[in-house]
Amino acid sequence: MKITRIIWFLIMITAGIALGLYYTWIINPLKFIDATFYDLRQDYKADYVLMVAEIYNEEPILFQTILRLDRLLEESAEKAVENAISNAEKLGYPETDLDLLYQLNDALGGDIEETKEPEEMFIQYSVPEVTVESLENPSETVITTPDTPTDNDPFQEGGGNG
Repeated sequence: MKITRIIWFLIMITAGIALGLYYTWIINPLKFIDATFYDLRQDYKADYVLMVAEIYNEEPILFQTILRLDRLLEESAEKAVENAISNAEKLGYPETDLDLLYQLNDALGGDIEETKEPEEMFIQYSVPEVTVESLENPSETVITTPDTPTDNDPFQEGGGNG
């Protein structure tokens, strides 16, 4: 009884493989469609441009690099690199990869500039002054800025109604 089970098991496995191959090769074969680099998703395009930048870093031949970038069918090679840089920054690529993309951008003469790190950026803004006239005495004017604490400020220690 044990041997007949093993024989039937092997027959069924063989029949399953044969039916699967017949279905995939004869009934419903795979149809190959020519796809281009233009059809890639944006993250894959950024990966492709990064690979081109790595090749350019090893072998700095600008003509071959431009030919590789033209496969993406963008407006120009510079535009392809700019799109790749913006996508790479959104996707959080490592700093070394971004440096390679910026070096390729510089070699092609692109317009995009490297973004500064948050600690390198300094944002200067001005705080407007607020003029308050007293209702009791209109000639009395008080000028306050948000940095000047007032008696009614609930966020200052000891201030407010609480």
